[in-house]
Amino acid sequence: MNPQARELQTPESVAAKRQFGVELDPGPLHGPVSAACIALLRDAAHAHGFVVLRDQRLTDQELLELGRRFGTIEDRVIKYSTVGPTKAQRPSLWHHHNCCDGALDDWILYYTPAIPDDGSSIEFFDAASWFTRLDGETRVWAMQQRVRHDYTPVVHAGIPPVADPPWHPLVATRDSPGGQQQALYAAAHAMEMTGLPDIAKPQPGSPWHRAASLAQSPDLCHLHQARAHDLILWDMKMVAHRGYPWASRSLRVVHEVIIRRIFQ
Repeated sequence: MNPQARELQTPESVAAKRQFGVELDPGPLHGPVSAACIALLRDAAHAHGFVVLRDQRLTDQELLELGRRFGTIEDRVIKYSTVGPTKAQRPSLWHHHNCCDGALDDWILYYTPAIPDDGSSIEFFDAASWFTRLDGETRVWAMQQRVRHDYTPVVHAGIPPVADPPWHPLVATRDSPGGQQQALYAAAHAMEMTGLPDIAKPQPGSPWHRAASLAQSPDLCHLHQARAHDLILWDMKMVAHRGYPWASRSLRVVHEVIIRRIFQ
């Protein structure tokens, strides 16, 4: 195996410490997959946040088996179809794509066997670099905060939201081969934060207002131009995403395997 890697281009920024997103070509991932290939994909996801793998054709069983190589999975393939959003979305509508049950899952295998003829897109948001860019005072504040998430707007495939969502740290932490990673874990589903009367309307000059203003930076995002049979592996704690508007009202078909806890 001699996979070819292509860095996904994003505007340069002094504050951004990593290349956000990478596309790899390890060959077909159906059937037996070598330990070296799994290690390559694991390291790339840690380093870059998400990994795009083009032209994969996977059965449900193969998708499940691949997920098990990375960690403990939710033992089913979640399937659904979506049409393109009908209007442009705001950064506040990014989400972390968890399973709505209150747990913060780790990674996801996101497979699109079919997309509209005129294409569809996903915008990824680098929540780890968002945290890195905070000034010292705001970073200390963020480390002390807790937040609750309401996944009702993104419920699908029969997964009910919890009635009383648990509190989680605002800063998600991950141990990786390159050292500890941290990210602000808040997006459209953040419903309540400690010490904030209204999370949607922070006071100008407040720590959350400063953090939310930084989230507007365009170079924290990468717009992935999806193709049929794309497989994407991404870190749901370090990366948020949103569906991006496309013109067609035809369906994008999505198959997902949730990796609840990755192997360390």
